[in-house]
Amino acid sequence: MSHQLVATRRRLHVERPAAIRRRRRTERGAATAEYAVATVAACSFGGILIALLKSDAMMSVLKAIINWALQSAGIEGVQV
Repeated sequence: MSHQLVATRRRLHVERPAAIRRRRRTERGAATAEYAVATVAACSFGGILIALLKSDAMMSVLKAIINWALQSAGIEGVQV
């Protein structure tokens, strides 16, 4: 039978395997929920970016940035 040492403020005590299993049981599925929240957030952010980039104003800003970068790199005559 193995025991796990757990540090507390005042002293070390031995935590029994049953207590370890109980503690882990309460956290079951937490990582899956975190991945689900992160996936939904990433998809939402992607949707917002797509909507913004489809607008004419953002397209002209992006074209201006790309043209400025090309001119700064010494590539002349290319217009996006």
